[in-house]
Amino acid sequence: MDIKKFSVLADVSTATVSRAFSGRGRIKEETRQRIFALAAEHGYTPNIHAQRLNARRTDIIAVYYSFSTAAIFDYYNMELAQEIAKAAAARDYTTNLELTQKTAEPSLGLQRAAAGGGLDGIILVADSRSGALAFLERFKTLPVVVIANHDWDLPEAAGLVRIHQDSGIAEAIAQLKNAGHTRIGFIHGLADTAKHDAFLHALRAEGLDADSAPTASGPLSFEDGERALAELLPTGVTAVLCSTDILALGAISGADKHGLRVPKDISIIGIDNLSFAPFTRPPLASVGIPRTEIAAAAVEQLHQLIEDATAPVPRASAQLIHTINTRFIPRASLGPVLQR
Repeated sequence: MDIKKFSVLADVSTATVSRAFSGRGRIKEETRQRIFALAAEHGYTPNIHAQRLNARRTDIIAVYYSFSTAAIFDYYNMELAQEIAKAAAARDYTTNLELTQKTAEPSLGLQRAAAGGGLDGIILVADSRSGALAFLERFKTLPVVVIANHDWDLPEAAGLVRIHQDSGIAEAIAQLKNAGHTRIGFIHGLADTAKHDAFLHALRAEGLDADSAPTASGPLSFEDGERALAELLPTGVTAVLCSTDILALGAISGADKHGLRVPKDISIIGIDNLSFAPFTRPPLASVGIPRTEIAAAAVEQLHQLIEDATAPVPRASAQLIHTINTRFIPRASLGPVLQR
């Protein structure tokens, strides 16, 4: 039995049948339940593929990011992608993951899928404001939600999830100061201007010297963290904030190679709070970026944009913005300054 015959049997329109089974659009609950009961009685099963075509939807979204030249080191984004996939599945979307080295140059496969109607929308994890703008220009006919730093101005994005780095970093610096640390270094990662700015702002807020705060460039791997720590040690730092947990673990290894104990001789803090951070030795203190919250907000925004775009009368929506604060997770890699 096709949908036309079933709608006659149920004495409703085919659109009402579609709304009942898709869960989208307005329909009385009493009508929905009557349609379900009739479907069960007469063995009617909706053609999901046909529903998608009629609604101009595929229920497929892409997650696109370009932070790393070596994807194996991009643990944060892989964990974020997992959370997005979970949130998307809860909304009955299938997720395609797209990796690249340049935001402004998406793969031909992604471009073909978008142009051919093979995607309902895209979640972009942006590495730079300029890259995000170029991406939005290329895909301006498709719903796109951008996950970006809090300080970026992106009115071109219909959906924007902003990560507020300052909150968690400020908490970390405050705890370091309370532990007696006044000489705090910073190890740079990739695309981390917002993190470093938040670090300097937090130092000033605590009355510490931000102008001469020692820095070193990672920017990526465990080995980079080891090397960067060695560069910072001659500056007399007693604590180091690292742009990622990966760099922080490298710094811990570097401290050990120089005969220093963490946290007795030096405190080391990461940013990301990756899933393995509590299980390192010592457990790594980290500024947590709540990936589950980010994923839920991004998927919810994209779902709303898709609904608006595929409504019988497409609706123009105001920009959707959701700001998510970071927060400091104290663990054993942070300790008091050693009294000599």
